[in-house]
Amino acid sequence: MNELCLGLFQASMGGRKMARDEENTYGSEDWEDVPPAQEPRLGLILAGKTGAGKSATGNSILAHRRFPSRLASTPVTRTCAQGSRRWAGWRVEVTDTPDLFSAGGRGADPDCTERGRCYLLSAPGPHALLLVTQLGRFTAQDEQALRGVRELFGADVLARTIVVFTRLEDLEGTSLDDYIRYTDNRALRALVAQCGGRVCALNNRAADAQREAQVELLLAQVERLAREHGGAPFTNAVYGLAEALRHTPPDHRLRQVAQRLAAAGGSGRGRGRRWLEVAGHRWRRALLLLGGALLLGLLLWRLRPQPLQEVSPD
Repeated sequence: MNELCLGLFQASMGGRKMARDEENTYGSEDWEDVPPAQEPRLGLILAGKTGAGKSATGNSILAHRRFPSRLASTPVTRTCAQGSRRWAGWRVEVTDTPDLFSAGGRGADPDCTERGRCYLLSAPGPHALLLVTQLGRFTAQDEQALRGVRELFGADVLARTIVVFTRLEDLEGTSLDDYIRYTDNRALRALVAQCGGRVCALNNRAADAQREAQVELLLAQVERLAREHGGAPFTNAVYGLAEALRHTPPDHRLRQVAQRLAAAGGSGRGRGRRWLEVAGHRWRRALLLLGGALLLGLLLWRLRPQPLQEVSPD
């Protein structure tokens, strides 16, 4: 762990004891974001089902309580928000999200305004998408959230996705890699495989030093992922539009991006790509039907009655 980073953090807290709640160990003070600087940007988006701990994870990464986070029967996060910090020469920008990835969440955003806001806050694009889930509690809702991520950003975003596991009680001395390797949850293994095996453990309720050490490992993994892509963020057609409109008034920019998403069915893949995907599915179905018809015809031809041969009197 970076002891200097931890020392500066503790000094900035002035030695005060940090209050704890059920979901996050940070106090209620909402620090101001770090002002823009010359450091290169490292953009993150928090995604996952409601209640997985996205906001608490964001607060842990930022080392202060930027996003509201507590245990509740209804979603606490209502709109996208962003916080930032400096880390190892980078300006880390974290975008927290409400329920954008379930069917119900998408239904509550019919004009794609909130999804457009997510795009604008995270523009020109994230270097990593953190898919937050609870270890030992990977359910059908998590699978639905994964589908929602693919629909909003496109399948290519999985090449930039890291699965972040919270609530680590189920490890019980087992390494995270071994837990995933031997789990009976096939959907969880499939998720990790789709994300290139990139996983990280982060206990948002751990002691300060332990939690900061886990954040260091997570950010180091994000940094490696960013460098693998030459430092360029993930992008798609909607991010391209957001960047093209960056000098226009904010309301106009949000309206244009939301309209683009609505026209594409809430997806960032673009109308043309969606058409190709639909056409590809139709062609595959047509080829399967044609192949089945040919096989059936061949079978009937082989089973046809054979004509009787004439017998010569000789």
